[in-house]
Amino acid sequence: MKIDSRKYIPVLKWRQGEYQALFLLDNEVKNFVVPLIVIPPREYDFEEQKMKKTVHEHIETFPKRLKQKWSARLALIDFHESLENEKMDDGRSVVDFTLNESKSLGCLVTPVVSLTKSKSYLDNVKTFAAKDGCGVALRIKLTELSSPSASVEISKILHTLEISWENVDLVVDVGDPGNFQPYTVFAKVISGSLARIVGADLSRSKTLVGTSLKLSDVKKPGATQFRHEWSLYKELRTELEKTMSTPSFGDYAIEAPDFAEGVDMRMVKPGGKIVYTTADSWLIPKGGAFRNNTAQMIDHCKYIISSGHYMKRIFCKGDERIEDTANKVNNCGSLTTWKGVGVNHHITYVVRQLANQYGT
Repeated sequence: MKIDSRKYIPVLKWRQGEYQALFLLDNEVKNFVVPLIVIPPREYDFEEQKMKKTVHEHIETFPKRLKQKWSARLALIDFHESLENEKMDDGRSVVDFTLNESKSLGCLVTPVVSLTKSKSYLDNVKTFAAKDGCGVALRIKLTELSSPSASVEISKILHTLEISWENVDLVVDVGDPGNFQPYTVFAKVISGSLARIVGADLSRSKTLVGTSLKLSDVKKPGATQFRHEWSLYKELRTELEKTMSTPSFGDYAIEAPDFAEGVDMRMVKPGGKIVYTTADSWLIPKGGAFRNNTAQMIDHCKYIISSGHYMKRIFCKGDERIEDTANKVNNCGSLTTWKGVGVNHHITYVVRQLANQYGT
């Protein structure tokens, strides 16, 4: 599948809520989604004071699950930095195992590289890409892109991989920059930085990824937060179309860019909430500790339905679940359930939003 401007590229952390949300998407939506999957770090068991799984146990299920949840559709595959140089029980690198096992099961994968990846990681990607002919996705941070040495550093990476720009999907990841405004100025900064990268105009696709969602700022009874990355994307698209191809849109769905590492969940009591995407915002009803009052989700669902933003149950599986819980046809689920609900709705909404932008 070619990544064109109609495709949506969500960065997903591949927890249960995320991969179930992908699996439950309507097929017509799936056809316009290319997930950039970051295989998460291993989790620490604070009670046992050791990792919950070995590296092998943590990784070995990924290829089969990718096949089950995403079939033969294209996915961009990245790895948390803690996994880049790890080995499986049979001595193969994690990168080699993941890419080749996924391919052997019929998955369509493109490895993700960046300027900070290790030599061994790049060597594994080079071998796989040469054999598969898939090229690579180059994920670069805004600070890296804006550096005076960016063009030279990127050229070194591509030379090492023996890959030309025509086989590169360029992902400009601004993360959470804190401030997106004014959008026109930000868009010109990105466009200008891209223009200084020799060969970038030849890349087979370009994608802007970022997020302005700050769930840590949301207190009871909830909040509305603006989707600044969507507004920035529209400005960047106008700017880039003057000299380059139309970029694709990506974001972090309803998650923060970073992983919450080193957090003892026994000491944390997350509030019950739903993150519900609208045209330019997120509607986020939130209550007290979920484990102390799961029934709060009924009121959260009713709030969304009565908000004027609810898209009806036929929109996606996430909206169907909201209505069923509001009407007590289904239970109140778990925190993972509501993560999946939010992600499923968000991906569906953004795909429809992009389709409306391009009249498809």
